Amino acid sequence: MYNWSVDGQNQLNQQWFWYRVGSSGPQASIDTIGTPAAVEYGTSILDTTYTAAKFSLSVDYSLTGGSPTSGASDLAETISIQNLTGSTLPFYFYQYADFNLGGTPSNESGQLNKTSKGFNQVDQTDGFCHLGENVDTVVSHPATYGEVANNNSILSLLNGVTPATLNDNMSTVGNVRWGLEWVANIAPGGTYIISKDLNMSGVVPVVPVPEPSAWSLILLGLLAGGMWKFRSASRAG
Repeated sequence: MYNWSVDGQNQLNQQWFWYRVGSSGPQASIDTIGTPAAVEYGTSILDTTYTAAKFSLSVDYSLTGGSPTSGASDLAETISIQNLTGSTLPFYFYQYADFNLGGTPSNESGQLNKTSKGFNQVDQTDGFCHLGENVDTVVSHPATYGEVANNNSILSLLNGVTPATLNDNMSTVGNVRWGLEWVANIAPGGTYIISKDLNMSGVVPVVPVPEPSAWSLILLGLLAGGMWKFRSASRAG
Protein backbone atom coordinates (compact mmCIF):
# COMPACT_ATOMS: atom_id res chain seq x y z
CA MET A 1 0.00 0.00 0.00
CA TYR A 2 1.56 3.24 -1.18
CA ASN A 3 -1.25 5.77 -1.05
CA TRP A 4 -3.74 6.89 1.59
CA SER A 5 -5.15 10.23 0.50
CA VAL A 6 -7.04 12.35 3.00
CA ASP A 7 -8.63 15.61 1.79
CA GLY A 8 -6.53 15.59 -1.37
CA GLN A 9 -3.16 14.81 0.23
CA ASN A 10 -1.32 11.48 0.29
CA GLN A 11 -0.13 10.62 3.80
CA LEU A 12 1.63 7.32 3.04
CA ASN A 13 4.93 6.28 1.51
CA GLN A 14 4.61 2.53 2.20
CA GLN A 15 2.78 0.11 4.46
CA TRP A 16 3.11 -3.64 3.95
CA PHE A 17 3.51 -7.07 5.52
CA TRP A 18 6.27 -9.68 5.73
CA TYR A 19 6.24 -13.26 7.08
CA ARG A 20 8.49 -16.17 7.94
CA VAL A 21 7.74 -19.83 8.70
CA GLY A 22 10.15 -21.23 11.30
CA SER A 23 12.94 -19.56 13.24
CA SER A 24 15.60 -19.81 10.51
CA GLY A 25 15.99 -18.30 7.07
CA PRO A 26 14.92 -14.90 5.75
CA GLN A 27 11.41 -13.44 5.87
CA ALA A 28 9.57 -12.48 2.69
CA SER A 29 7.00 -9.94 1.59
CA ILE A 30 3.53 -11.52 1.47
CA ASP A 31 3.11 -10.67 -2.23
CA THR A 32 5.86 -13.23 -2.99
CA ILE A 33 3.39 -15.97 -1.99
CA GLY A 34 1.57 -15.39 -5.27
CA THR A 35 -1.32 -13.47 -6.76
CA PRO A 36 -4.04 -13.10 -4.12
CA ALA A 37 -7.69 -13.89 -4.58
CA ALA A 38 -9.30 -10.47 -4.17
CA VAL A 39 -12.93 -9.56 -3.58
CA GLU A 40 -14.27 -6.00 -3.39
CA TYR A 41 -17.40 -5.01 -1.51
CA GLY A 42 -18.55 -1.61 -2.73
CA THR A 43 -15.87 1.08 -2.80
CA SER A 44 -14.50 0.75 0.73
CA ILE A 45 -13.91 -2.94 1.54
CA LEU A 46 -11.30 -5.25 0.01
CA ASP A 47 -10.61 -8.85 1.02
CA THR A 48 -7.39 -10.49 -0.19
CA THR A 49 -6.25 -14.07 0.36
CA TYR A 50 -2.78 -15.52 -0.35
CA THR A 51 -2.46 -19.30 -0.32
CA ALA A 52 0.79 -21.24 0.20
CA ALA A 53 1.44 -24.95 0.73
CA LYS A 54 1.38 -24.80 4.54
CA PHE A 55 -0.91 -21.82 5.24
CA SER A 56 -3.35 -19.29 3.86
CA LEU A 57 -3.08 -15.61 4.77
CA SER A 58 -5.94 -13.14 4.39
CA VAL A 59 -5.76 -9.37 4.74
CA ASP A 60 -9.11 -7.59 4.89
CA TYR A 61 -9.23 -3.79 4.50
CA SER A 62 -12.11 -1.49 5.42
CA LEU A 63 -11.69 2.22 4.65
CA THR A 64 -13.93 4.91 6.12
CA GLY A 65 -13.50 8.55 5.14
CA GLY A 66 -14.52 11.52 7.23
CA SER A 67 -16.66 14.33 5.85
CA PRO A 68 -14.93 16.61 3.30
CA THR A 69 -12.35 18.98 4.89
CA SER A 70 -12.61 17.11 8.22
CA GLY A 71 -8.99 15.90 7.92
CA ALA A 72 -10.06 12.48 9.18
CA SER A 73 -10.00 8.92 7.84
CA ASP A 74 -9.99 5.39 9.27
CA LEU A 75 -8.57 2.12 7.94
CA ALA A 76 -9.33 -1.18 9.68
CA GLU A 77 -7.18 -4.20 8.81
CA THR A 78 -7.79 -7.80 9.84
CA ILE A 79 -5.16 -10.45 9.14
CA SER A 80 -6.08 -14.14 9.39
CA ILE A 81 -3.38 -16.82 9.15
CA GLN A 82 -4.65 -20.40 8.87
CA ASN A 83 -2.43 -23.44 9.39
CA LEU A 84 -3.21 -25.91 6.58
CA THR A 85 -1.00 -28.68 7.99
CA GLY A 86 -1.44 -31.38 10.62
CA SER A 87 1.43 -30.01 12.73
CA THR A 88 2.03 -26.87 14.79
CA LEU A 89 3.17 -24.04 12.50
CA PRO A 90 5.76 -21.59 13.92
CA PHE A 91 4.87 -18.32 12.22
CA TYR A 92 6.37 -14.82 12.27
CA PHE A 93 4.34 -11.90 10.91
CA TYR A 94 5.58 -8.34 10.44
CA GLN A 95 3.95 -4.99 9.71
CA TYR A 96 6.10 -2.16 8.31
CA ALA A 97 4.87 1.45 8.03
CA ASP A 98 6.38 4.62 6.60
CA PHE A 99 3.86 7.47 6.75
CA ASN A 100 4.69 10.95 5.47
CA LEU A 101 2.26 12.93 7.58
CA GLY A 102 1.28 16.26 6.08
CA GLY A 103 2.86 15.10 2.83
CA THR A 104 6.42 15.58 4.12
CA PRO A 105 8.86 12.98 5.54
CA SER A 106 10.29 15.03 8.41
CA ASN A 107 9.50 16.79 11.71
CA GLU A 108 7.62 13.75 12.98
CA SER A 109 7.63 11.93 16.28
CA GLY A 110 6.75 8.27 16.85
CA GLN A 111 5.90 6.39 20.02
CA LEU A 112 5.08 2.73 20.77
CA ASN A 113 3.00 1.57 23.71
CA LYS A 114 3.65 -1.75 25.40
CA THR A 115 1.69 -3.61 28.05
CA SER A 116 2.61 -6.79 29.93
CA LYS A 117 1.06 -8.74 27.02
CA GLY A 118 2.90 -6.95 24.20
CA PHE A 119 2.76 -3.93 21.88
CA ASN A 120 -0.77 -2.67 21.32
CA GLN A 121 -0.51 0.94 20.11
CA VAL A 122 1.50 3.24 17.84
CA ASP A 123 1.25 7.04 17.75
CA GLN A 124 2.84 9.25 15.10
CA THR A 125 2.44 13.00 14.67
CA ASP A 126 3.99 15.93 12.85
CA GLY A 127 2.44 18.55 15.15
CA PHE A 128 -0.75 18.91 13.08
CA CYS A 129 -1.62 15.53 11.60
CA HIS A 130 -1.90 12.51 13.90
CA LEU A 131 -1.86 8.82 13.06
CA GLY A 132 -2.76 6.21 15.65
CA GLU A 133 -2.81 2.44 15.29
CA ASN A 134 -4.53 0.32 17.92
CA VAL A 135 -4.40 -3.47 18.06
CA ASP A 136 -7.74 -4.92 19.09
CA THR A 137 -6.55 -7.18 21.88
CA VAL A 138 -10.11 -8.38 22.58
CA VAL A 139 -10.22 -10.49 19.42
CA SER A 140 -6.52 -10.73 18.53
CA HIS A 141 -3.01 -10.73 19.93
CA PRO A 142 -0.76 -7.73 20.67
CA ALA A 143 2.58 -7.69 18.85
CA THR A 144 5.45 -9.57 20.46
CA TYR A 145 8.08 -7.03 19.37
CA GLY A 146 8.06 -3.49 18.00
CA GLU A 147 10.45 -0.84 16.76
CA VAL A 148 10.48 2.79 15.63
CA ALA A 149 13.36 4.33 13.67
CA ASN A 150 14.16 7.45 11.65
CA ASN A 151 16.08 5.63 8.89
CA ASN A 152 15.74 2.58 6.62
CA SER A 153 16.99 0.10 9.23
CA ILE A 154 13.65 -1.70 9.72
CA LEU A 155 13.00 -2.14 6.01
CA SER A 156 16.57 -3.31 5.45
CA LEU A 157 16.17 -5.83 8.27
CA LEU A 158 12.95 -7.23 6.80
CA ASN A 159 14.50 -7.51 3.35
CA GLY A 160 17.71 -9.07 4.72
CA VAL A 161 18.84 -12.68 4.50
CA THR A 162 18.85 -13.41 8.24
CA PRO A 163 15.87 -13.89 10.61
CA ALA A 164 14.54 -10.51 11.74
CA THR A 165 13.70 -9.57 15.30
CA LEU A 166 12.62 -6.00 15.99
CA ASN A 167 14.62 -4.29 18.75
CA ASP A 168 11.79 -2.80 20.89
CA ASN A 169 12.99 0.81 20.49
CA MET A 170 9.99 2.77 21.75
CA SER A 171 10.34 6.30 20.35
CA THR A 172 12.12 8.50 17.83
CA VAL A 173 11.85 11.82 15.96
CA GLY A 174 12.54 12.84 12.36
CA ASN A 175 11.40 10.79 9.38
CA VAL A 176 9.56 8.16 11.43
CA ARG A 177 9.19 4.53 10.31
CA TRP A 178 7.91 1.74 12.51
CA GLY A 179 7.31 -1.98 12.63
CA LEU A 180 5.43 -4.60 14.65
CA GLU A 181 6.24 -8.30 14.88
CA TRP A 182 3.93 -11.14 15.93
CA VAL A 183 5.38 -14.53 16.92
CA ALA A 184 2.91 -17.41 17.00
CA ASN A 185 2.72 -21.19 17.14
CA ILE A 186 -0.46 -21.95 15.22
CA ALA A 187 -2.15 -25.22 16.10
CA PRO A 188 -2.90 -27.79 13.37
CA GLY A 189 -5.83 -26.47 11.36
CA GLY A 190 -5.96 -23.39 13.62
CA THR A 191 -6.24 -19.71 12.72
CA TYR A 192 -4.26 -16.79 14.15
CA ILE A 193 -6.02 -13.41 13.95
CA ILE A 194 -4.56 -9.90 14.09
CA SER A 195 -7.15 -7.11 14.17
CA LYS A 196 -6.08 -3.47 14.18
CA ASP A 197 -7.27 -0.01 13.30
CA LEU A 198 -5.39 2.97 11.84
CA ASN A 199 -6.95 6.38 12.47
CA MET A 200 -5.88 9.60 10.74
CA SER A 201 -6.85 13.05 12.04
CA GLY A 202 -5.81 16.68 11.74
CA VAL A 203 -4.93 16.61 8.04
CA VAL A 204 -4.96 20.14 6.59
CA PRO A 205 -7.10 20.01 3.42
CA VAL A 206 -5.36 20.84 0.15
CA VAL A 207 -6.78 24.03 -1.40
CA PRO A 208 -7.23 23.46 -5.16
CA VAL A 209 -5.25 25.83 -7.37
CA PRO A 210 -7.44 27.46 -10.04
CA GLU A 211 -6.86 26.26 -13.60
CA PRO A 212 -5.08 28.65 -16.00
CA SER A 213 -8.39 29.49 -17.64
CA ALA A 214 -9.83 30.42 -14.27
CA TRP A 215 -6.81 32.62 -13.53
CA SER A 216 -7.33 34.30 -16.91
CA LEU A 217 -10.91 35.14 -16.02
CA ILE A 218 -9.82 36.48 -12.63
CA LEU A 219 -7.12 38.67 -14.20
CA LEU A 220 -9.52 39.94 -16.87
CA GLY A 221 -11.97 40.84 -14.13
CA LEU A 222 -9.29 42.73 -12.20
CA LEU A 223 -8.11 44.55 -15.33
CA ALA A 224 -11.66 45.44 -16.28
CA GLY A 225 -12.31 46.78 -12.80
CA GLY A 226 -9.10 48.79 -12.91
CA MET A 227 -9.90 50.27 -16.33
CA TRP A 228 -13.40 51.24 -15.17
CA LYS A 229 -11.95 53.03 -12.14
CA PHE A 230 -9.33 54.73 -14.34
CA ARG A 231 -11.96 55.97 -16.79
CA SER A 232 -14.21 57.14 -13.95
CA ALA A 233 -11.32 59.07 -12.43
CA SER A 234 -10.43 60.59 -15.83
CA ARG A 235 -13.98 61.79 -16.35
CA ALA A 236 -14.11 63.22 -12.87
CA GLY A 237 -10.88 65.16 -13.56
